Amino acid sequence: MQSPPRSIRHSRAPYAIIGGGALAAAAIVVGFLAIPAVSGAAAPGGSGSDEVAHVTSKPALGAPRDALSQDELAYALHLATDAAHLPDGVTSVDGSEAPQVLSIDVATRDVDGADRIVDVLLYDYTGNQALLQEVNLTADAVTSSSQTGVQPPPSPDEVDYAFTVFLDDAAASAEVRGEFTAVTGAELTSIDQLGVSGGAFVPDAGTVGGEACATDRCVEMQFRIPGGGYLDTTGFVVDLSRRSVIGIR
Repeated sequence: MQSPPRSIRHSRAPYAIIGGGALAAAAIVVGFLAIPAVSGAAAPGGSGSDEVAHVTSKPALGAPRDALSQDELAYALHLATDAAHLPDGVTSVDGSEAPQVLSIDVATRDVDGADRIVDVLLYDYTGNQALLQEVNLTADAVTSSSQTGVQPPPSPDEVDYAFTVFLDDAAASAEVRGEFTAVTGAELTSIDQLGVSGGAFVPDAGTVGGEACATDRCVEMQFRIPGGGYLDTTGFVVDLSRRSVIGIR
């Protein structure tokens, strides 16, 4: 799978968080396939973003199931995010008037198809919904579908934003910041001081405190000290839809 164009990072095995349990291997959530996010000190290039080129004219196309070229990836994104194929008022995690890009990959549903089909997975924070844009590069056509209550694994940008929300909440982050200082002797002030990985969080019947995450976009994170162990992050998730930290147990 090819990573979202705005934050190109290498990640470890994909997972989603369901009621606090990690599901290993590629996470398929009600037909939506996405990758997890790894940011901070664990990711090459730190927490920076790489912008994909803006391609508005059809590039040369590969064979139906070849890996996407950068121009094909950019053109698929251009078609998928055209206003005609998006809900009104769509927004990303930081409130920008654009959908959040989660993943872009060659579709594999029809192995005998002759067209070049790309799945562009987006998230709309206004409607709290996942958007799957099936982009036919051969025909310059887009077929859109959406679902609420579906939580594909977050993008690196979403994990970066979740960390900022968490750290900005002094009360919620006090215990983790104290643990970091006890281990390292330094103050935790930046995502670049940690290896941060994140998974989508959906509460199960045994979860207490995360009920809003049944519909909101929520992220559970893991914090690793470079060269050391993990900090305890089991007691909270970040609700990105409300930009708040939720205590869970």
